[in-house]
Amino acid sequence: MSERLRFLSMAEVAEGMLLGKPLVVAKQGVIDFTLPAGHALTETNLRQMRLRQVEFVCVSETDLRTEDERSAELAAEAERLDEVFAHADLSAPALAGLHAAVLAYRSL
Repeated sequence: MSERLRFLSMAEVAEGMLLGKPLVVAKQGVIDFTLPAGHALTETNLRQMRLRQVEFVCVSETDLRTEDERSAELAAEAERLDEVFAHADLSAPALAGLHAAVLAYRSL
């Protein structure tokens, strides 16, 4: 099975979930709290995150979608992105780069 990264709100995050990316919380430019990628979240971690007003967390989970489902979702994401960028000049390097970056992000 493959893994899938998802960005979830704190309301959706539960004890036992694995961080997909490191969590770094800074307060006034100083790192206040960190957890490494792959860390299994505990109730204590969740409480600390809520106290520090964390809003979203990247978690890693088993991807239960079939290859066809993944392909269909990626095609739908690409189609939606094309709608958003319909009036943008994608010959401009900055806009083309932004388009590619958003599509890559949505492919996670």
